[in-house]
Amino acid sequence: MKINVILPSSNPENTDERQSIYAGLARSETIISVSVLDERVPLNADPSDAFILPEILEKIVESENNGMDAVIVDCMEDPGVEEGRRLVKIPVIGPGHAAMNMAVILGHRFSILYPMEQLVFIQQVVLKYQLSSMLASIKYLPCGLESIMTDTKASMESLQQTAIEAIVEDGAAAIVPVCTLLSPLIQPLQKFLHEEGYPIPVIDGAAAAVKFAENLLDMDLTHSRATYPFPLGVSERIE
Repeated sequence: MKINVILPSSNPENTDERQSIYAGLARSETIISVSVLDERVPLNADPSDAFILPEILEKIVESENNGMDAVIVDCMEDPGVEEGRRLVKIPVIGPGHAAMNMAVILGHRFSILYPMEQLVFIQQVVLKYQLSSMLASIKYLPCGLESIMTDTKASMESLQQTAIEAIVEDGAAAIVPVCTLLSPLIQPLQKFLHEEGYPIPVIDGAAAAVKFAENLLDMDLTHSRATYPFPLGVSERIE
């Protein structure tokens, strides 16, 4: 099976790294490719910026046209995922939704660790997926997004401290760090928590998305047309 990972950025510098990380999470026979947005998208644009949505949708359609079996949007705010499902037949996976659903299955009440001060962005995602009743808390990661990209030690310390706060103060039974760039730190964080006496699952959004995509393809499943009908304006896609 072939899965394309769309980076919601026009910066090609991290393409090889992201491909390596996702390939390491997939089965050996799964082929992972990575694509970035058109260079007309500003390098400092945020995935939540509304003007990026058409660019993501273009890559989703392009992925299907290029023979991909599934698509993952590499951002745990899941930009363009629901809209993209209306344009293609192949599964379109958001790592945020995949990770939160897995957390609910494994621990019922979960906490999100979020590296941006504007918590409203991830709050809106939780509301959209109707998971508020099972959300223990959303905790700001003091390391911030910049440290995640540049300082592994500071990021790990921030994850450890914030995860314990979520467990002790908020009653979290599962932890969801909401940034796919944190993927290499997820297993070390879970190991640390277990060693500290907190046998809590920590969910890697990137891994959850890959496994969810692989399982859907194994089961020959994709999104429902009752929920995600083709847009009326795209006549060539109406069956």
